[in-house]
Amino acid sequence: MPDEIHTPPGAIPAREVELLAGTERRISRAMIALGVVGTILCAVWGGSQWGIGFAIGAALSALNFRWMKAAVQALADAATGHWAAPDRNPASGAAQSPPPRRGGGVGTAVRFVFRYALIALVAYAIFLSSLASLEAFFAGLFLFIAAILAEVARQIYGAFRNA
Repeated sequence: MPDEIHTPPGAIPAREVELLAGTERRISRAMIALGVVGTILCAVWGGSQWGIGFAIGAALSALNFRWMKAAVQALADAATGHWAAPDRNPASGAAQSPPPRRGGGVGTAVRFVFRYALIALVAYAIFLSSLASLEAFFAGLFLFIAAILAEVARQIYGAFRNA
């Protein structure tokens, strides 16, 4: 409780910062591990078409997670004012143009739509070609959810262990 008393309003308490440190890295590692294990299990259980389908879905899931992370970062930057109105030059009072935006609003929106279009195109290609299992592909798409659930379980376990 002492951390909560001395924490300024709106700031994240130190205990929670410790808990959240490295979350994205752990989720990425869990995605790799679960992707490899899932691909092997699908290949053993359903044959090479299932293994290929799961691997493709898992790869797109990882790419989707990465793009989603970038979109959330862009929204956070916009919300915190990193892309706010132009700065004023203290000497002349004239407005200066803001620094160039990385992945601004239009780019973020295009990537948001593109990632789902890419998933739909790959699913359609798998459906037409029958080179990979469409069912395993869709199972692989849920890989990032499994990795997030693994991280949630880890944090719950840590909270109970430290209580």
